[in-house]
Amino acid sequence: MQPGRLSASPRLTVIFILLALIGAAAFISGILGSDPLRAWQAYLVNFLFWTGLSSGAVLFAAVLNLTDARWGRPLKRVAEAFGAYLPVGFLLFWVLYFGRVEILPWIREPVPGKEIWLNVPSLFARNGVGLLVLSILSLAMIYYSVKSDREWIAGRERGLADEGAENVSCKLCWKRQRTLSPILVIVYSLVLTLLGFDFVMSLDRNWYSTLLGGYFFVGSFYIGVAALYLLALLLGGRSELKNHLTPRHFHDLGKLVLAFCLFTGYLFYAQFLTIWYGNLPAETRYVILRVKLTPWEPLAWVVLFMIFLLPFFILLSRRVKLKKPGMILLSLMIITGMWLERFILVAPSLWKRGNVSLGVLEVLVTAGYLGIVGLCVAAFLKRVPLLPVSDPLFRKSIEMKEERLRP
Repeated sequence: MQPGRLSASPRLTVIFILLALIGAAAFISGILGSDPLRAWQAYLVNFLFWTGLSSGAVLFAAVLNLTDARWGRPLKRVAEAFGAYLPVGFLLFWVLYFGRVEILPWIREPVPGKEIWLNVPSLFARNGVGLLVLSILSLAMIYYSVKSDREWIAGRERGLADEGAENVSCKLCWKRQRTLSPILVIVYSLVLTLLGFDFVMSLDRNWYSTLLGGYFFVGSFYIGVAALYLLALLLGGRSELKNHLTPRHFHDLGKLVLAFCLFTGYLFYAQFLTIWYGNLPAETRYVILRVKLTPWEPLAWVVLFMIFLLPFFILLSRRVKLKKPGMILLSLMIITGMWLERFILVAPSLWKRGNVSLGVLEVLVTAGYLGIVGLCVAAFLKRVPLLPVSDPLFRKSIEMKEERLRP
């Protein structure tokens, strides 16, 4: 087991920096221009999308720990890499405070009876605390994972004389990972539910849905798994991971993407069907605006095909799951479709004009976020072992593989 580290190209780092700077410049230009709402709207959509993606990918590592799953152990460190963005995302959350009047309609038109919940100090306090706790728990779990690997490697370098002490330390780190993982799962579901309620549902002052929170955090996990799949496909050919990321891993990841494609679609349909048959004006208005009225109806159909229908039929094939170019394109399609899904959750509640506010500004702000996330992930993988070499379940899976190969 060679732990290895990612040797990222300096050119790639420069590209990420340029994307971040271009996105920041476009956002600042937008909020200082004649139409600040559009810039703040794009910022909010990207904050929700990238926070959900990163926390969903880290949740994958927590689920591996929680379920004692051996199959995905080589993917554990790749999933943890997205956690490097979470403290940055926590800081970016506070930028929304300066655009609160633009993105929170109930500030200008208070909703009677909801003042206790829908007020600026309460909203930013609860979401800020939630994001802080989520970031701390994620970083703590990742810290003990990386610390264990470094001590395991140091113990091997010192020789067998230190193996006993190294094993005690690694076991303690593993125990702490196991303790933090179920807590992280619960906190993730609560925090993402809060984000869905406060920054999606509250934007339409009359609409409510008790299922939105579950739909929002399950959808975020779907994005996280798709992003993990894409990154694993891109890194799978590197020498450090080539012998450990096998076609079986990509096939299993493809099945997991299919599962959460179905589950996310099921939650959407359960919510849609209940609202539609209930036929209450306060509920149906939100759905009709997005799926029946111009200009949002065509975009809603595009989202449906990109994140539900096409992935479902494509991923039914075992052969497709093993084709690297095809799965890279499919992962990109799902990620793009889920960005549009977050956009269509937010934008129609804020943008009251006769066109879809989707153009160069939105692309540049999204590129800026991509640059920030890319820098965080690359910086993390350059500094830590790419494989969780001290993970007992990873070592056990390696031992079982070696036993199968013996004559």
